[in-house]
Amino acid sequence: MDFTNINISLKRAMQENECAALQLSPWQIAGLLDIFRESLCGYVKNANEQLGAHAEAYISAVELEKIDSIFRELTDNFFPMAHSNEPLRRLQIVDKQEFDHVRNRLLDLSHMARDAQSLSADLSESIGRLINP
Repeated sequence: MDFTNINISLKRAMQENECAALQLSPWQIAGLLDIFRESLCGYVKNANEQLGAHAEAYISAVELEKIDSIFRELTDNFFPMAHSNEPLRRLQIVDKQEFDHVRNRLLDLSHMARDAQSLSADLSESIGRLINP
């Protein structure tokens, strides 16, 4: 892809997603990350052709693959991390293990509250029997 086509692709993507970054949905962001990946790799390939393999700024195939794989990883995993179609500004990534711990402790507390309520009812009945035998 030449520079003109790369810029046209980027321009279209930006025009189609005019919202502020924090208002974009995870789907939109994942799509943009993929376009950015393609664009960056296209720019590097074009720059490499103009520079030549012996230039200091030349990016090797291994380095380009690393750039590509990082963006692929971000693109492929962005939506599953978000688990939502809400705007980014409304999302927060949390530690699953810690979340599970808090949820389990809240369930424990709920069970204790139920048990305490049952014990309270039993004690009330016992007091009633003691006062009015």
